[in-house]
Amino acid sequence: MKPASNLPSTARAAVVREYGAPLTLEEIRLPSELAPRSILVEILAASVCGTDVHGWMGELTIPASLPSVPGHEMVGRIVALGEGAERDSFGEALAVGDRVIWTHAPCGACEGCKNARDSALCERPQMYGYMNSEEQPYGVAGFSEYAVVLPNSGRVRVPDAVSDELASVAACAVRSAANAAETLGRTKPSDTILVQGTGPIGLFVIAMLSRGLYRNLIAIGGPDDRLALAKQYGATGVVSVQEFSGVAERAEEVLRLTGGRRPTKLLEMSGGRSAFSEGLELAAKGARYVLMGQVAAWEVPSAPGRITMKNLDVRGAFSGSVTHYREAVLFLEQEAERFDFDKMITSKYSLDQVNDALLSMREMRDIKPVILMHQN
Repeated sequence: MKPASNLPSTARAAVVREYGAPLTLEEIRLPSELAPRSILVEILAASVCGTDVHGWMGELTIPASLPSVPGHEMVGRIVALGEGAERDSFGEALAVGDRVIWTHAPCGACEGCKNARDSALCERPQMYGYMNSEEQPYGVAGFSEYAVVLPNSGRVRVPDAVSDELASVAACAVRSAANAAETLGRTKPSDTILVQGTGPIGLFVIAMLSRGLYRNLIAIGGPDDRLALAKQYGATGVVSVQEFSGVAERAEEVLRLTGGRRPTKLLEMSGGRSAFSEGLELAAKGARYVLMGQVAAWEVPSAPGRITMKNLDVRGAFSGSVTHYREAVLFLEQEAERFDFDKMITSKYSLDQVNDALLSMREMRDIKPVILMHQN
């Protein structure tokens, strides 16, 4: 263990003590020593994810252990390194002052960890934003002045060209898009691709897919500012859920935009209650359907016979491995001239304004609100 006597022992953080109630600003405890391979970071920016909103409302399949500090989409500047933490997960040197993003911490011992080598498949992960802030390990938080990168967490050094705001978004929205695009697989010139949802992950995956091959790349979503951004990022057509409020109306508009062709590749990014059954109806026979937005605990009716009779390939894509975190920051770095990613960052808040940021995300007034820890 590395003593942390010269380091902060507490951090100011936003705490959830009751589902749906306003968060309170409190001092949370930090570890007194840094374990081997752990890192103490000063949080620079933490963007608000839709999952943070669902977690705050108690709607997730993985409920938080209260009291907890939300936030799993953040970037930190290294304050201190535990023994053996001098390199990131891909061998890049790390030093005090460098910026990193990091994964949830897999247990390292379950079948998912040992056989699949994928932290997203861990059966007993330690997850940022979900753990009790008054129990060990301390400092596992995003909406906080400081946080600890746990020993088993994958970590990626952030390229200098990527801003704090976008680096924080890379830690969830962009890495999730990278995972979804990989799960969808190679696209062909004959493919009609449908993306359900124009939230941050949907918009980033549209940008990623626009670099490949396809006949049509259609987005269903809203509001209008997000649809406009979807077009800027490469969508060949968009369908507004405000203008086409019924399932049948949206299906008719999709088919009009594609010349009658049903989607052969689909991604569900909206998390809407009716989205999965809607996708099953729209999909072409033999289509691949990737689900990422469906993380809420609610149950919805669906017709499994559609999967059987259409020979559909339905796949889940949750979170992402540390490889997707690296792909995320490299994508932002390499594609900055092609895509105006700054348009995703619609508002910046201070930690004191955390409740405003959550409400803005819930009410879809912001595409991606970001909390800057040093903003007044």
